[in-house]
Parts: sequence; C-alpha cells; structure tokens
Amino acid sequence: MRTLCFWFGIAAAFACAQVDPVWGYAAVCLLALVQLAMLGAPGKSIFLLIHYTAVLTYFSVAPAMQIAADVSFWDTGVIGSEAHRQAITLLLLYMAGVEAARFGMHEAPAPDFARGRGVPETQIAGVAHPVLLLLSGTVAAFASLFIRPDLNFIARGLPDEGGQNLPVDFIVYSTLPKLVVLMCFVALAIHAYRRRTVWSWCAAGFALVLAGIAAYPVNTPRQILLIGLLPLFIYALGVKRRWLLSMLIFGAIAGLGPVLNLVSRGSFWGETLTTFPYSQDFDAMYIVAGLLERAPEPDLGLGRYLLSAFSFMLPRDLKMFPEFDPLGWPAVLGNFSQSNLSLPPFTTAYFDFGLAGPVLLGVAVSALFRVLDKVAQPHAALSSTYLCALVLLAAYVPFMRGPILGWGPFAASGLIAAVFAGLLSSRFRQPRTRAATYAHGTT
Repeated sequence: MRTLCFWFGIAAAFACAQVDPVWGYAAVCLLALVQLAMLGAPGKSIFLLIHYTAVLTYFSVAPAMQIAADVSFWDTGVIGSEAHRQAITLLLLYMAGVEAARFGMHEAPAPDFARGRGVPETQIAGVAHPVLLLLSGTVAAFASLFIRPDLNFIARGLPDEGGQNLPVDFIVYSTLPKLVVLMCFVALAIHAYRRRTVWSWCAAGFALVLAGIAAYPVNTPRQILLIGLLPLFIYALGVKRRWLLSMLIFGAIAGLGPVLNLVSRGSFWGETLTTFPYSQDFDAMYIVAGLLERAPEPDLGLGRYLLSAFSFMLPRDLKMFPEFDPLGWPAVLGNFSQSNLSLPPFTTAYFDFGLAGPVLLGVAVSALFRVLDKVAQPHAALSSTYLCALVLLAAYVPFMRGPILGWGPFAASGLIAAVFAGLLSSRFRQPRTRAATYAHGTT
C-alpha cells in the first residue's frame, strides 16, 4: 500500500508541477506526510523516515512559499516558472530512484527490545567497561580544540593574519575533534542506557557538558549537531517513537538551525536572517532553478561533476576535476552574489548523466541504506560498524541539502570519530568473551 501511494503521489506531483510549480511542491509536501505516516510503525526503514523528513523540510513547503511570494535570494531576481518546473522534476526523479531500490523488499517487524530488555547477555558483555577509555578520548579531543582556538571559539571562518585557512585546517583542528567528542558522548550515552549505573550516567553527563562546549555555534553548528548527536536520537527513537524522531529532525532544521545561524552570523558580522521559510537555509531548490535558468546547458560529465562536488573540502589545487564545478561557472558567478552556494547532489547527477542521473543516484543511495538499516538497530552490539551506520544515516540530511554545505568533511570526520569511539567501547569485548567461554567450559 505504501509503495502504491508513493507512485500515485509522484505522478500527481509531476502533473501539478506542470500546471504550477507551487502546486507541485505542495503535492510533494502531502506525499512526504503520507509516507511518514506509513513509516511510523516499528520495523520500517529508518533511512526512508529520515529521507522523507528531509524532503518535507527542504524540498516542499519552503520552495512552494518562496515561489508563491516571488522571493529573491543572492541578488538573483525572480526565477521563471519553467526553471522551477525543471528543478522539481529532478527532485521527483531522485525520489523515484530512492523508492525503486526498495522493490521486492519485505521489511519484517522490529523485535521488542524495550529499554534494553531482551538483549542477549553476550551483547551486554560486549560493551563492558569502555568508560575510562571513552572519557579519555573525549578529554583528549576536547583539549585539541585549543590548538587552534581561532577556528573554534573566536569566530567562524575568519582569515588569520597570514591569509585564509585551508579547509583541511578546519577538518583537522575543528570538525574532527568536535565530532570525536560528540561520538564518544553518544557511545557513553548508549552504554549508560544499557548499564543503568550511577557511574555510567555520570560519565555520560560529563561527556555531554564537554560536547555542548565543543559544539559552539560559531562553526557550522547544524552539521556538527546533526552528524554528531542525531545518531543518539536514531538509536533511542528509531524503532519505538518514530514520529518523535521525525519531528525532532524537522524541528532542529526548521527551527534550531536558523536560530543558531542567526547567532553565528549576526553576532559576528551583523547579518540578519529572515524567518522560515524565507531563510537562506532553505534556498536549495531556488538555487537549482536559478542554475538551470541562468547557466548554459553543459556537456555530460559522466561522473566528474559528482566527484568534483564530493571533493570540495580539498584545497583548490588538489580538488578532483575543478573544471567540472557548476558553482564555479562564469554564468553562476555573474548571477549569484553568494559564491558558497549549496547544490543538492541529484542536480549534480543530472549534469553528469542527464535525466537518468537523479534516478541512478537515488537507486545507489537507497541500496546503500538498505544495508545500513539492518545494521542500525538498537539491540546491536556497541561497535565501530554500528556507530558508523548511525553516522551515515544522520549524514543523509546535509547530504540531501548539498555537499557544499559540509556533508563531505563532516561525514568523513564523523565516520572517523565513530570508528574511534567504537574501537574504544569494544576494547575489552574479546578478552571478556574468551574468559566467559573458558569459565563456562570448566564448570
């Protein structure tokens, strides 16, 4: 039934968009709400829940109201209806690809692991005594933030006296340490949730204080919070309270995100940030339409546009295929006052493979997350694999918004942090298992 409703909704959204793009985005909003309602039961895909929440937040209500009000961003002026129709077509093709990868997949109901009960004893033993190691990792990563305080506690992205900092500096001295602090807190919180001892809760609380200080809102706060803390909410709410998880993501992006941006932008540069949905935080489809309207039709990149986009965090001379960067085209630089624009990946895939590009990207992404859905279950042992799955699920939100927003370096750093926290938390698993096996065999 859910699949049938989706394909009917896609057809209806496409038909509405041909009449008026505003109606098309309104149909996408309704489609996302219906899908979220049908994904609310236990056992359904966590990825699809996050996918439709991201669509609802960034790609439905906001562009509909922007088009209806003739809002203009980045001194570009009003975009024509035909460009908006092309933009929503790319979105619908990507959504179709995501669902096409689910064909023939029967999702079984989730097992009842209410509040840790029903977890096999071997898995409980598998997360024993990682607290000191995780706390050490938290403190060490937090202390490393003071190596470059200008990147973490003074201002966001201000150039120093010697010139602009390379993006790699932000990854090494800011993004990665902050995500290590946050992922160690996530691991400690999961450990405390399972152990329920005073010591484990105190350790998680101390890590939470350090994580709150580390995620200071002058350095791309939403990406740090999403990729760093959303794994904890996926773990806690992903099975039983799925509607709450969806509302948490929507509220954090539509409400908390612009507020944090207003603090970080307004406090240091005096910039104002209009309220949702006219905030620049929700300009993704406006940029897509503007790009389609103002830039010439490019030759197919056959994957080079995507590779260029995903390597944007590297220095310019090390970036893969810098000539295949749509945001560097003269037509774009001449039409947009803002050069640090966010381009959703399904648009970049269109430049690579035409209309088949968004579909193929949706199929590939959804196929990957089919595997992660099986890993990211609350009863899984606390390991680097499990935490990496949670990080990738959380990273999907900024991925949908556009790699230029920070998906690449934050996702990579988040995975490194998850491996680090997972290895620490499972350090004593093998010796304890062997000891338990030996003791059992001698009795």
